Amino acid sequence: MQRPSRASTPPRRSTGRIVLIAIGLVIVVPVAALLIFVATFNPNRYKPEIIAAVERATGRQASITGNLRMRLSMVPTISATGITLANPPGFADANMATLRRVQAQVALLPLLSHQIDIVKLDLIDPAITLEYGPTGTPNWLFAPDQPTSTASSEAAAPSHANRIALQSVSIEGGTITYKPAAAPMGPGTLAPLAAPSAPRVLTITHFTGSAAALGAPLHLDMQAQYDGAPFTLTGITGPVSRLTGGGTGAWPIDLTLGAQNATLALKGSIAHPRHAEGYVLAVHAVIPDLATLDTYAGGYQLPPLKSVDFKAQIAQADAPAGGHPAELPNVTNASLTAGASDLASWRKGLAITSLNATMASFDQPLNLALAGSYQNKPVGLEGTAGPLGPILAAALGKPPEKPAATTTPSPTTPAPTTPADDRFAVNLAAKVGNATFGVAGGIATPAKLAGVALKLTARIPNLAHLSNLAGEALPAWTNIGLSGLLTDPGGQGLNRAIGLDSLAVTADQGQFGGAFSLIRGKIPDLQAVINAPRIDLTALLQAMPKPHSVTTTTTTTTTIPPAASRANDVIPATPLPFNLLRQGDGNVELTIGQLMYDGATYDAITAHGLLHQGVLTIRPITAELPGGAVTGTLNVDATANPPKIHLTSSAPAFRLAPLLTVMGLPNAAGATMALYADLGGEGNSLRGIAATLDGSLGVSTVNGEIDGALLARLFGSSLSAVGLPASLVGAQGPVMVRCFAGRLDATNGLASVRALTLDSSRMYLTGTGTLDLGAERLNLILRPQVRVDNGQAPIPVALRGTFANPHAGIAPAGDYDATVASLARQLGRNHQTVLGRLAQNLGITPPPASPQSCTGALALARMGHPGPMPSGPGYDTAAPAPSTGAAPASGPQNLLQSLFR
Repeated sequence: MQRPSRASTPPRRSTGRIVLIAIGLVIVVPVAALLIFVATFNPNRYKPEIIAAVERATGRQASITGNLRMRLSMVPTISATGITLANPPGFADANMATLRRVQAQVALLPLLSHQIDIVKLDLIDPAITLEYGPTGTPNWLFAPDQPTSTASSEAAAPSHANRIALQSVSIEGGTITYKPAAAPMGPGTLAPLAAPSAPRVLTITHFTGSAAALGAPLHLDMQAQYDGAPFTLTGITGPVSRLTGGGTGAWPIDLTLGAQNATLALKGSIAHPRHAEGYVLAVHAVIPDLATLDTYAGGYQLPPLKSVDFKAQIAQADAPAGGHPAELPNVTNASLTAGASDLASWRKGLAITSLNATMASFDQPLNLALAGSYQNKPVGLEGTAGPLGPILAAALGKPPEKPAATTTPSPTTPAPTTPADDRFAVNLAAKVGNATFGVAGGIATPAKLAGVALKLTARIPNLAHLSNLAGEALPAWTNIGLSGLLTDPGGQGLNRAIGLDSLAVTADQGQFGGAFSLIRGKIPDLQAVINAPRIDLTALLQAMPKPHSVTTTTTTTTTIPPAASRANDVIPATPLPFNLLRQGDGNVELTIGQLMYDGATYDAITAHGLLHQGVLTIRPITAELPGGAVTGTLNVDATANPPKIHLTSSAPAFRLAPLLTVMGLPNAAGATMALYADLGGEGNSLRGIAATLDGSLGVSTVNGEIDGALLARLFGSSLSAVGLPASLVGAQGPVMVRCFAGRLDATNGLASVRALTLDSSRMYLTGTGTLDLGAERLNLILRPQVRVDNGQAPIPVALRGTFANPHAGIAPAGDYDATVASLARQLGRNHQTVLGRLAQNLGITPPPASPQSCTGALALARMGHPGPMPSGPGYDTAAPAPSTGAAPASGPQNLLQSLFR
């Protein structure tokens, strides 16, 4: 047999070498090529593409100021510095987020299948600011660029997007700042309902998250501070890959938040974690002392409730096909309890022994029960309210979606149940000592807050006893009884209209009632009918809380006129609230049967106010005063620039004492006054109105009695300045007033004394001059004649200076001409008589005959209205003559005075 040749059958050793070489080529060459690629890879070449991808995903400008670096290893490390993400234009801050440095260890091979496996991620000094733009849009709502073609749309679909898995993450020195909105925003935003508060800052001291594998749950551990107050967060969540669309099944949550010995535990799962939908969570909060959490409450003071325990189940069903999940979650088996708590630090004198609130679900009522004490008297609250679901949804502006009807329910898919009655019912009763309160009724359509009928009742022995509970001083009004019906007029809903019908309030200090309604809208409309059978104004004011010295000081400080005001001004320059008249319409009718004040009774007071398009008209204003009736009108045109005011008043007889009380003058007076006014002005403040005042004001009285202390306050300094016995004139004791008459005529803020006469048992006085209401300066000549012993001749007194700092002295001789000339100009412009023509030629206009007698002055002050005359002879024609032996003053002023007598 021939042996085979050596060339036709290779030896086994050669075959093995070939196999090893082949394997080497398959393994070594790709690895070598990969190593060469990594060694020569420059990540900065891809920086523009990375930035563009971020900008497409967020719709915001992004930047990376530092270099991208890669460190060689089997698991390469990529790092970057100076990363920023900008805010849209118009935001207060230019950037929404900044990141000083990021470092990530990324597995290479998964990248071939669009899987980004981050073995370790380190974030250094991230800073995020959450805020609202000028239109109320928050900066955390991104607007990614939309694809322009079907192909690109499909390429951007989640099924083709990169999946991200994270095994370990750490954060060092991070901050998250939340800036509340400048004003309340509309429904669906996170803006606060109350006034904006200071920014809230979350500082992350340290954060770590780690998983046993890329697809395993993530274990979290965080130490952080909220506005400087520390807290911790520990627990487990599902893998990060589920947040980017990878994997299926429930995403577990088991987290515990701890702060100030209080804990909040969340345990459950989320079916769709990427969209935060389909969650089922058990919530359990244990708080030893609620007051210790004040720092986390955004500046609100929390009551120091002890042993607080809250439990609830919160769930959200999957969204129906083509729809959205309900706006409100399903809250079931909710309970809140608190143990014995001394709340004196929150409300003085208040303590509770127990608090218990339970709610089976949002479509079931809330049950309340509270027991405690207030100022050693029992306190209680009990009753029901609900269901809360429709009310909360309506308050958020997003009514809950009702499930569609199921025609063929199965054991696994039960038919949805809709309550037979969606009505929100309330039945609450409260007791604080001997005071009781009640609310009963309901809301027919809670989803719209419409069909409201809630009866309000209260019985309060002394309102001041509730001051500590209210947190502020309350008036000591006693034996208060209140009842009324809260409604939404026309069934428009409380968000459009609110009303209070059948209101009845009784108290020792008075009774009133009526009906009110406020229609909201672009132009709010207030309608009210108020009927007060009896109001004891003196008792109401006496029962008002007395301000403490600190309060008085604070009030004085806050009412100082603005810096632009002149020093020592009397007429305030504080702007009047005319803007309120431009913000709505109204129609208010007021009737007061009896108004008692300072020992007097004012009957049948009526007023009808109509506000329309910025113009307020109160017409008529009527009342029966002691001794006679008063009528008046008021017109305010807030649409004018500046606003215009016109006031008329006719009061033939009213008691002087209450007016003196209001003015802070000695009020021991038994006199009846007559007042007539026809005044108009324009301005944004009382000072502006006074500086433009036009019209007349007259005040008079006859046959009355005052106290000498009033004369001392009004004329004491003037009498002393010229050496007259002010102490005798102003001594306390009754002073008979046979007549007093005064009249001011104003033209563009310059008020001239057209009449000023006082005839009393101690002094006879006349006066002339002017008051500059704009500059608050006066220039008066008073002629007092004291009835002491045999009397004496009048001595002219010049009263000049400012309203705040007047000064008196003997009038110089030159002032008599000016005084008489001013008197002549203001008392009339009759040039038909010879004397009138002579006065006109001399540059003055003579007044009517005897303008300073009681008869003439009263006629001027009464502005043509009739009235009683002073009793006794000799007081209705002229002033008393000087006493015998008194040397009359000499000078040209006497020639002019005698000329006009």
